[in-house]
Amino acid sequence: MTVPLTIRSGGVTDRGLRRETNEDALIVTDTMCAVADGMGGHEAGEVASALCVSTLGASELFTLEDFRDYRIVEPEPSSDVARFRATIDRQLKLDPEIPHEVIEAVRRVRSVLWEADHAIQAECGTRAGTTVTGAWLVQIEGVWLWLVFNVGDSRTYQLTGPGVGQPVTEQTGPVGVNQLTVDHSEVQYLVSIGQLTPAQALVHPRRNVITRALGTGQIWEPDVVVLPAVPGQRLLMCSDGLTGELSPAHIARVLHSVQHPKEAADVLVQAALRTGGRDNVTLVVADVLTADDPRANTSSIPRVR
Repeated sequence: MTVPLTIRSGGVTDRGLRRETNEDALIVTDTMCAVADGMGGHEAGEVASALCVSTLGASELFTLEDFRDYRIVEPEPSSDVARFRATIDRQLKLDPEIPHEVIEAVRRVRSVLWEADHAIQAECGTRAGTTVTGAWLVQIEGVWLWLVFNVGDSRTYQLTGPGVGQPVTEQTGPVGVNQLTVDHSEVQYLVSIGQLTPAQALVHPRRNVITRALGTGQIWEPDVVVLPAVPGQRLLMCSDGLTGELSPAHIARVLHSVQHPKEAADVLVQAALRTGGRDNVTLVVADVLTADDPRANTSSIPRVR
């Protein structure tokens, strides 16, 4: 019998020290967490990110007992989208550990993101857009999985090494974070083809130029990563206001040492502010627990500053 799993999470968003407004937003539910980073100038980016997370939070996909009961609302895809979906189908079918029904779940995640894209364009025209990254905890054919999605350069990481608060030994290996998502940005493309090193990308003048976003009327195709969900896992979803200020090693140390996800989120935001706080900073830390764990159902509502 499969042991039921749940999420304990904590999030926080902060305007930072140099921005006049906070164009980031986040959503935390019982099964899904996400972070959005808006763009488009005064108020428009704030509207785009808010519409994105409200669409995700209101979607019945993440609350239905059987996700297949969610009706896909996206219209028939273009030839480019059809090729993209065919690529996802092939990738998932190549992994024998991934249930066949995951393909249907991925299609439904894409449909919800289409709803968000459509809502932003209806409200803002093409004057605003937003990145988004998130993770959905779902049981498919008796297997608990994370479906991690992203559009743009907001990121999702997984803590690696010993569990939260566990001692570091030769057997456990060092503490670290594994970036599960790939940035949709100009500099990431240049890194992928060997024209920039990761270190050069950090200081490149076009490092903030993204190549996919929701709501802009341009390319918005999501990437979806599927990985097993097990008790003790810790994921981090964040805007680039965090990763632009803190190194992966610093992030990993905090995620490993601070046990409650909300407290870990607060510590990371304060660290980002101390190192400059040049952008809005938003993040969600999510832990996987068994449903009968006494720590379950203690997710924290974020503070907005």
